[in-house]
Amino acid sequence: MGFWNQRKVAIAKLRHIGEGIFLLLLGLNIAGCGIPIKSSIPEPEPETVAAVPEARAKVQCEIELEKLEAEKDAQQQEIERLQKVLTEKDAQIRSQQARQQDQAKTLQETSSLAAQAQVKLRRLATRPAAASAIAEVEMMMGNLKSSPMAGSEEILQTQAQRLLNAATTSYAEENYASAMDHAAQAREYIDMVTNNRTRKTSDQLTVSLQVPIPLRTTSNSNLRQKPGLSAPLVTTLKRDALMIAEAYRGDWLYVMTADGRAGWVLNTLVEAQVGKP
Repeated sequence: MGFWNQRKVAIAKLRHIGEGIFLLLLGLNIAGCGIPIKSSIPEPEPETVAAVPEARAKVQCEIELEKLEAEKDAQQQEIERLQKVLTEKDAQIRSQQARQQDQAKTLQETSSLAAQAQVKLRRLATRPAAASAIAEVEMMMGNLKSSPMAGSEEILQTQAQRLLNAATTSYAEENYASAMDHAAQAREYIDMVTNNRTRKTSDQLTVSLQVPIPLRTTSNSNLRQKPGLSAPLVTTLKRDALMIAEAYRGDWLYVMTADGRAGWVLNTLVEAQVGKP
């Protein structure tokens, strides 16, 4: 913010200098002074005493013009200095914006690497690790059920329970990697409920899912460009359309469809895909 304030001050000074020059020129014009025009013809000697006041006025105008020229030079130097300051501040602002973009990109890449590492760990899951993950989600589910829930929260809780049941089934079949995946996806649904409870609608942020969740539509559903019922449509998805949820914001899921289209869909119109598509 300091760069922008300094830039505004410099622009204000430039405007003030321009107004000062205009007022000086206006005052001289009102006084009847003009910029002297050089001529090769010598001026005649004043022949009468009546010409003396006119000569004095001319000399006074010349003095005033010299003062104006000196002041204009000083102001021109100040203008050049301020323009240099503006150029430097603009360069600093652009540099700061570039650094912020680099930091955001680095954070995104770090988050992606962390998610990939978690996926690899789940793929190498052992029986104790899978049992621990399921037990942790079961405890979270119990805490969730112990408090009253709204209609949309009940739908999310139902999806979390379906995924938890799928995790238990995979564990019984000794498919520990699948059990870890389903347990992690169930946890994402539980986090959706708790996060939406703690944030007001105006404070809701887009939250990336650490574990993408396969979904399918339960009815014809609108895929929108942004989270909101008034957002423009991307397309209308038919029932049983497949997609992958990658993030959420309030009651909206950011998904990638099987045919490569991305957008937002209400979480009440989809359910977790726990079997083979």
